[in-house]
Amino acid sequence: MIKTSYIPSSSYDPGKFTDREEEVNQILTLLKQSQPRVRAVVIDGDRGVGKTWLSLHLHRTVFQQDIRGVTSWLFSLWSPGENYRPEGDKKQSNERFLREGEQLKLDEFLEIIIKSLPIELPPNPNLTERVDIIRRYVQSHTDNRFVLILDSAYESDWSLIEQLETNFLGNLLTLSNFFVIVTGRGRPYPWKVPYLIEAIHFGLGKFTVDQIKEQLKKFGLSSSLSVNEIYEIGIGWPLFTEQLARAKNRAEALSIAADILFAVLPAHERAEVRDYFEALSPLDGFGEAEAALMVKTYKQTGDQDSRAICRKMNETRLVSWKNGRYEMNSPVQNILRQYLLFNDKEGWIRLHLAAYRHFEAQATDRTMERFRPHFEKLLETHAKTLSNAGIKDLKPITDSKSKEATS
Repeated sequence: MIKTSYIPSSSYDPGKFTDREEEVNQILTLLKQSQPRVRAVVIDGDRGVGKTWLSLHLHRTVFQQDIRGVTSWLFSLWSPGENYRPEGDKKQSNERFLREGEQLKLDEFLEIIIKSLPIELPPNPNLTERVDIIRRYVQSHTDNRFVLILDSAYESDWSLIEQLETNFLGNLLTLSNFFVIVTGRGRPYPWKVPYLIEAIHFGLGKFTVDQIKEQLKKFGLSSSLSVNEIYEIGIGWPLFTEQLARAKNRAEALSIAADILFAVLPAHERAEVRDYFEALSPLDGFGEAEAALMVKTYKQTGDQDSRAICRKMNETRLVSWKNGRYEMNSPVQNILRQYLLFNDKEGWIRLHLAAYRHFEAQATDRTMERFRPHFEKLLETHAKTLSNAGIKDLKPITDSKSKEATS
């Protein structure tokens, strides 16, 4: 693994914010309706697509400059890592960004909202009284709009989301001038409140090459890598652009991109979980059997706890359960595949060979005859990948230590 050192990504700056005009206009249109039927917006997207910057842009810039009479609160419920503070170091009003290891309690959530409004509480109010006084204030200001932004909600502690929905959101969303914007990645939270179930959904798309050029211009960066190389590595996800532009070469850029991906994980388990992702990146999808095989092959160790591997990977929200299997988020898989081929070609070959043999065995297993075309397609994919890399002999190779021992 290449050792890299780089400057933490820049905090939000309205002068550096690039595009997202369509999404912003869609939200403004909703807020300007006199009697909106829909009062919740859900924005999803993979890590690095710019959900937190959009949340900050809405809260700090759009709702302050582009529309009148809006009061907003921004709660970012999941830490992006110890080295990145998208909100900046200066605390701003009506905001709460969690850092690693922190937990937001419902009491603190309500306290932040209450302190931002010119209201008085009775002595020792209980939960119901605090929510009710917020509701009455919002209800009495019908010409205003109140917007709660819950950033990184799906990655957060779902017990908090449940408390918010039960004790607060379900109550306030019955008012026509109260709105909720939720962002998240990975498995979506199963809402119970109708207004959240019926929310407008849209995903943030990746930047084009031209948008990356504009982003570099706004950041005032020139790059050793071409814009096309930055696009290929980061596949248009804006979080990567700034760091990749600072890389000296492609090898360092790939290592930096991989580091950014896993910065959201607790430091004490980051290396172990990253190994799991690297081991499984050659597969388009996997289950427990593939998890144990590929991690064992990659780490060249004994048997692995497949259930623990899948659980740990799922907890990161960097994988999703689709079509009866786990699938990595697109930028994660794209970056790790490039990284492995560039920095550990022997390990990359070993993994593809293991995958080929695994699917070959499944294709010839009579008990799985009806799935044979599927497995044949998979093994052909790995055979073609290896062939393109110059590997024609598909017999399993031994690691260098084994070769030395037998020579």
